[in-house]
Amino acid sequence: MENIATAIIAIGFLMLFQSFALSLYSYSFVTMLFGTATFIIVSKFPE
Repeated sequence: MENIATAIIAIGFLMLFQSFALSLYSYSFVTMLFGTATFIIVSKFPE
């Protein structure tokens, strides 16, 4: 699950640094925030 959260964060960074679509840029921070929150929650789960 941590890998999925890390991938969501990476997708957010890609959305932030692309220059093609303004809508992707607009949602990049929300995507990174969601990925970060997911990573924090998932990292608390027992293995």
